[in-house]
Parts: sequence; structure tokens; C-alpha cells
Amino acid sequence: MMDGLKISIPQRMMLLRIILIISLVISVLLSLNLWCGYRAVPYSSLIGANPIHPSFDLVYIAIVMLLWLASLFFNRQRLLMFLAFVICVVLVLFDINRLQPWFYIYNSMLVVFLFYDGRVDDSNKFTSYFIILQIIFASVYFFCGLSQLNKLFIDSDFSEIISPLRNMVSERQFFFFKKMGVIVPYLLMFIGIGLIISPIRYLAITLGLLVHFLLLIFLFPSHKNGNYALWFSNLAFILMLLLLFSGKTKQRYFSPTFLFQMPLFYFMAVLFVIMPFFNNSGKWPDYLSSNFKSGNKNSVRFSLSEKAREHMPTSLRRYCNPTYSFLDFDYKSWCLYELNVECYPEPRVFNSIYNYLKESDKQLVKEIELQLVAKQKLLLKP
Repeated sequence: MMDGLKISIPQRMMLLRIILIISLVISVLLSLNLWCGYRAVPYSSLIGANPIHPSFDLVYIAIVMLLWLASLFFNRQRLLMFLAFVICVVLVLFDINRLQPWFYIYNSMLVVFLFYDGRVDDSNKFTSYFIILQIIFASVYFFCGLSQLNKLFIDSDFSEIISPLRNMVSERQFFFFKKMGVIVPYLLMFIGIGLIISPIRYLAITLGLLVHFLLLIFLFPSHKNGNYALWFSNLAFILMLLLLFSGKTKQRYFSPTFLFQMPLFYFMAVLFVIMPFFNNSGKWPDYLSSNFKSGNKNSVRFSLSEKAREHMPTSLRRYCNPTYSFLDFDYKSWCLYELNVECYPEPRVFNSIYNYLKESDKQLVKEIELQLVAKQKLLLKP
């Protein structure tokens, strides 16, 4: 029988914190235009105009990364991580595109460490915090799979993920692999549940590792796969998966009653176990459920005339694709190229892009049309 990793829970907690911080630093660097520097993609603020001049964004994100790294070497780790977290919240409020799934998950798990004082003499305490981390991590798989139970996932996101196979297999074989995508949501949901249930945990770990290894291959950085941080997240998830679930992960003298006395447990349970069920009803934001490639996302169509295209900046014209009697502006490819992340599927973002396009020539507002393409009813300002 496999014993898994033979590491104590306090040691696992220490390694997890290091992995989370290093992953955040690397992921931010891989999507640097999202955080600072030149970017044509407009900011989408949640609290009004952005008071931070774009040229100063570099200062703020540099401070955040210094605080993260300093927490690895200096005392008062929780204070340093808390200050970094506060600045991260501010940066997200001034541009919702920054609330990427990996950024949300990493920071949510670091929040748990803000409450853990690092003591190793109370098994009830550090085991409880460790279980909260397990719940957060397992919920990612379950709700990612749940959100993919839709036809759009197979036709769009899954087909895009396995697109490298087109050059390796015949069209019929590729169609077969595409049809196999229907089992992916159930596989991810099984992994999420299996990680919590001890008798089938090893199977869930094995399947989880297989999924991430395949994603490392299919999402390998290229001109088509520009979301580098998403690709890197698979490496981070492999390490965290093993540290959180492989081997003995519960102390002999642990009492569950201690866990149920912690307010943090109920807060994280609501945030990661209860609220994500309300995604499809539109009562809970998609990205706050840590959904990766769900396919069940809102989108819009920007319809432009040829005249409008001529008045657009030269760098944007290549994203105008002919469709029947008009042009479609491929805003998703634009965001991916500019920011190295996917566009946040939220009406505020769509409106900011629409306003940016029509500002290229105010006389051509009627030449640019904004159309909703989604199941949910959203408020868009044409």
C-alpha cells in the first residue's frame, strides 16, 4: 500500500505558504501587463475612476511582490502578507480583469495563513487550518467540473484546449477526442469529492495529477496559448495537491469539535462550498467560484462597420474579423495578447471595451454595436 508523503502537517503548511507566495510572484510576472506598464485594454473599475495613474502601477505591484517575498525571510509574516493582501484587493477593485481564478485561489488560501500563528504544539489548531485549506483546494475541482456541465464547454473551451491534437491525428480521431470531453466535468467533480473521502483519495490524487500533466502539455505557452499564468498554475497545483492530500494528513488526537468552533471555517465553507452553487442563477460571480475554462461564461459581440474599422488604431484592426455584412471585433484575443490573461466575463468589462472603441471616433458610435451573447440577463450600456 502506498504511504504517500511522510511529512508532518506543520511542515506541509510551511511548504504550502512558500509555494503560494512563489506562485503568486511568478504568475504576476507572467501577466505583467495586467498589473503595470503599457496596455491598451481599458481598466474596468468597480469603484469609479482609477485614482492610480497607470505609470505608478509598477510601484504598487512591486511593493506587493516585495511584501510577499519578505514574508518568506522575516518575522511578522502575517502582517506582511496582510499588507500585500490589502493592496491586492485595491488593485482588483480598480480593474476587475485582475481577479483571475489563480489569483483568487492563491490569495484565498493565503488568507488562512493570516490566522495561523505557526505553532506546532497544538495539533487541533494546525490540523483545523490544514483541513480548511483542503476544503478550499478540493472545491476548485468540484465546482470547476460542475460549471463545465454545458455544451459550450465542449464546443469552445475543451476544443480549444485539445486543439494541438489537430496536427497529430485525423479529423475523425480529433472528433472522437472532442466527444470524450463530456466526461471531463464528471472526472473533475469526482476528484473534488474523492480528495475529501479517504478510501478513494489515492485514486483522486492520481487522476488529478494526470489532468494537470495533460494540461501542462496542451496549454504549453505558444502564440495560441498566451495565458502563461494559467499554464503555470498546473505546476503549482501538482505540488499543492501532493502536500495537501498525499500521505497521512490528520493527527491522531485531532478533535473535529475544534474545527467547528472556528469562524474562519464557516466563512470559507460559505465562500467555497455554498455560494458557488448559485453561479448558474447569476447570483454569484463566476470567477469567485474559481472556475477554470468553464465554457459557461457571458460574452458579447462587438459588430463594427468597415468605416469604423478604418478609424480604429492600427494595432486593433487585425482583431476585426469579417462576418456576413459586418465585422466582429475579437476582444478575447485582444485581451489575451495584451494582458496574457483571459478577459473577465463581466458587463462592466464589456462596457469599458465598448466605450474605448467608440472613443476612437465619436462620430462613429452608430457604427459599433454591442450585442449580448449569453443565457443570463445582463445590464449593458450601449
